[in-house]
Amino acid sequence: MQAPSLILDFDGTSTLVDVGDALCARFADPSWLEIDRRYARGELSLPEAQRQMWGLFRATREEAMAYALEVGALRPGLDVLLDRAQSLGYALRLASGGFDFYIQAILGQRLARFASVHCNSARFEGARMAPIFAEGLGCARCAVCKGEVLARAAAGSIFVGDGHSDTCAIGKASRLFAVRSGRLHRAAEEQGEPVTAFEDLAEVAAAL
Repeated sequence: MQAPSLILDFDGTSTLVDVGDALCARFADPSWLEIDRRYARGELSLPEAQRQMWGLFRATREEAMAYALEVGALRPGLDVLLDRAQSLGYALRLASGGFDFYIQAILGQRLARFASVHCNSARFEGARMAPIFAEGLGCARCAVCKGEVLARAAAGSIFVGDGHSDTCAIGKASRLFAVRSGRLHRAAEEQGEPVTAFEDLAEVAAAL
């Protein structure tokens, strides 16, 4: 029988900042911000927004990874949560609309603890980057849909997230945890769905 999963978002959840946004703020033309606002308003899917945003990006893989490591501080309590979830028998799964090159660099050996990692890939050619989107887990809004990941997980699975790209998890998880005052937290409350807010991932560990 499949064990329930603890499904964890990366940007803004496992980390204190959205690393993809930080990279665009550093290396892309400022017009990326309007593209991001159009996505937030529901005018663009996340894959289409990312195609446009990353089309404005100008940095080599080495420059991008170095900056990701500089800004991508892990959220306090991450290791406490991973330890606690595994001790309770949850399968750890990472689900992110972000990109493998910075997720791998920031999490390092922690990635080996996850039963599965769902994220997008990046192809660098000099100072240009082209996104390669994950297949099979998309929806009309997302390349990696957190609701779809939950739909394929065992009953009793938990989701921990923060932003716009996590709202597809609402109503799909047995328990929903959201970064306090983030978009996921606000959307769940607006929809009348139970949600537990946190700032430190150790708070999630203590609530399991």
